[in-house]
Amino acid sequence: SPTLGASSLSAMVKAGIIAFILVALFIIAIYRLPGVIAVIALLGQVATTLACISGFFPDYNSFTLTLPGIAGIILAIGIGVDANVITFERIKEELRDGNGIDEALTNGFSRGLAAIVDGNVTVVIVAAVLMGAFGPTDGIFAKIFAPIFFMFGPATAGAIYSFGYTLLIGVILNFVFGIGASRLMLRSVSKMEMFRNPALYGAKKSYKARKMFNFIANSKKFYIASAALIAI
Repeated sequence: SPTLGASSLSAMVKAGIIAFILVALFIIAIYRLPGVIAVIALLGQVATTLACISGFFPDYNSFTLTLPGIAGIILAIGIGVDANVITFERIKEELRDGNGIDEALTNGFSRGLAAIVDGNVTVVIVAAVLMGAFGPTDGIFAKIFAPIFFMFGPATAGAIYSFGYTLLIGVILNFVFGIGASRLMLRSVSKMEMFRNPALYGAKKSYKARKMFNFIANSKKFYIASAALIAI
């Protein structure tokens, strides 16, 4: 909005860049080679998101970037990091179990996909609901959810719509970059002999036995605790 001055916007941009660098350093330190691939994919996701908002593509009109819109971009980045973390942890588990690089990548990609798709689809639904509830009445999502939202009265496009829009664009691009491009790049570099060392994928040569906690046997306690927190 007009109250968001240029100095505040500049500060947020700087904060976003610093945060991205810190996240990049963290995932590279934890996951090493896959972390580097993830950072490249995240850069592609952010750049394409900004391109969609700024009117770079002729089929998409330019979009005024608001503070909630920036929050949507940041949340989409977090979801992109989460998708990579799920996959990379699966790969580390496969390597820990003694599988080779190729088998670990194949199993890690396939066994982590369901959780990633589930999380992304859930966020897409939430973003669509927000755009339908707080967007223009002639928008596609407003028409889809009209049988539900009619009871709340008319709404106008505003800050929440901006948040839903950037979040939706970011999550859709996460399918392209976080799931598609990162896997393609990681498979490609893994074929090179210099990148065949399991240590480059965050896998240690030996793993100490870890003490396991039986969550299933104590499920009733967790259900009760969760229900109490939700009630509060």
